[in-house]
Parts: sequence; structure tokens; C-alpha cells
Amino acid sequence: MHVDTRPDTAALVSAAQDGDAEAWERLVEEFSPMLRARIRRFRLGHEDAQDVLQTTWLLAWQNLGSVEDGRRMAGWLATIAFRECLKLTRRTREVCTADLDSLGSTDDVDRELARIWLAGTLAELVEELPAAQRVLFRALTETSEPHYVDVARRLGRPVGSIGPTRARCFARLRGLLQAREITRDFLD
Repeated sequence: MHVDTRPDTAALVSAAQDGDAEAWERLVEEFSPMLRARIRRFRLGHEDAQDVLQTTWLLAWQNLGSVEDGRRMAGWLATIAFRECLKLTRRTREVCTADLDSLGSTDDVDRELARIWLAGTLAELVEELPAAQRVLFRALTETSEPHYVDVARRLGRPVGSIGPTRARCFARLRGLLQAREITRDFLD
């Protein structure tokens, strides 16, 4: 029987609050993968994503004393990262125009916001796919007209396996969308 001798998150947070550098490093090591995954959902460039990660840890370090319940560290860090991603995307997506009519109708704006939200949600759902389906999905969506022969060659798989794997991948994505109650009616 394996006994886990790692201190729990609350103990690490408490030790880090008391100035234990090793405890802080263990928190960074433990939570950085989760933060990277959350930041990736915003589809930032590598440099921007790294900046958000570093800013998240800097803000966490500066405000560590305000954490009252160390068991909630993951949520606290995720919130910081989310806010930093929003700040960055708001700065980089601002549109300057003198002609407000050029932005289109409210319906156009609503559709664009829904499209952006759905793209982020789809990226999250793709992460829930098994590894082989995730790799195939990305390979199929990188170009506007993917050819199974090219995809199979790139993935080192038989051409005949691409179609069935694609079908299983899309069926699973449909199931994940339905589980979140995102249906065709929701998108119209």
C-alpha cells in the first residue's frame, strides 16, 4: 500500500504564508499545469500565455496573506488567471472606429460573442477527449480542407482508421455538448 506523504494544499499554503520558500515552490509546481490549461482556453499566443502565468504567480505571491482557506487555493489561482486573461484579451481585441454603424447590428455582435464563447467551450471539450481523438481533431481542424491521407501520414496511422476515429471523436463531442445542454436550438 502506497502512503501519500505530501503535505496537503492547506498546509503548503500556511507554510508559504509563513515564509517557507520550499512550500511556495511546491505550490507553483502543483498548480502551474492547471493554470496553463485554463490560460490555454483563451487561445493566447505563447508569450502572452507565459506573461499571464507569471503575472498570476506574482499576484498570488503578493496577496498570499489574504488566503484564509488554503484548500481553496486552486480556485483562487484560477480566478486570478481568468481575470488576467480577460484584461489581456480586452486590451488586444479593442476595435477603434469612428463609424459605429460599421460594427453591424446588435444581432451580429451577439452572434460574434456567442461564436467566441462556443470556440472557448469547444476547446475545453476537446481537452476532455481521449488523447488519440484529441490529436486527430486538431489535425483535422488545422486546415480548411484536410485530406485523410495527409492526416494519416502525419499521425503515423492507417488511412482507414481516420474516418472511424473521427466519427467517434465527433460523437463524443456531441455527447459532451449535450451534457452541458448546448444544443442546436441554443446556437440558433
